Amino acid sequence: MKDFSLPDIDRLKSIGIWGGLATIAFPVIYGFCNHYASGVENHYAMYTQWELSIPLLPWMIIPYLSLNLLFVVAAFILKTPTVIKAYCLSLVLGALMAAVIFIIFPGELGFVRQGAPYFTAIFEGMYAIDKPHNLYPSLHVTYSSLSIWAMLEQSKNKILHAFLWVWLFLISFSVVFVHQHHLFDIVTGWILALIIWKTFYCRLHPNGFKPAYLW
Repeated sequence: MKDFSLPDIDRLKSIGIWGGLATIAFPVIYGFCNHYASGVENHYAMYTQWELSIPLLPWMIIPYLSLNLLFVVAAFILKTPTVIKAYCLSLVLGALMAAVIFIIFPGELGFVRQGAPYFTAIFEGMYAIDKPHNLYPSLHVTYSSLSIWAMLEQSKNKILHAFLWVWLFLISFSVVFVHQHHLFDIVTGWILALIIWKTFYCRLHPNGFKPAYLW
């Protein structure tokens, strides 16, 4: 099984349908929750005071934004319309499940948002779009985990696997080092991804190659 391949017509159709659905679902769901949380009075702080001493590392915006690249890479690794459908619907389900928590328990960000040398425009744009309330679970972590696990499940190259795990690690912790989330948000993001993976993705796609460390 080749790890990378150009999508054929069937895969492109599946990417267009299910990927299109996931692409539309995220801003609609996330945006609604963002707007709603900004208008309520009570927000819940799920962080410890010592976390506020974690420094802002501006360069970590690079792995943070690389989540978008994951979606592109997945198109060349996910092999069949079935797995593409399972993956994209898992992303939609993740957004829906997180939305329930975002609405019931809107978060409070402990970090004071600040500019960053060399990346000022990126940070300012991020702050303008993303209000600091859709915190836990971190969909950045959930989406990156589901993306990486799906690609691990569809490939066998150990060097590629190591690279993907490092990529997941960097994205997951970048959310704290760019002061967009707290540690609780990372953990709950992983938990949500694991629940979706075990109960949904693997049911839609039960016969794929399964690396031992995913099971």
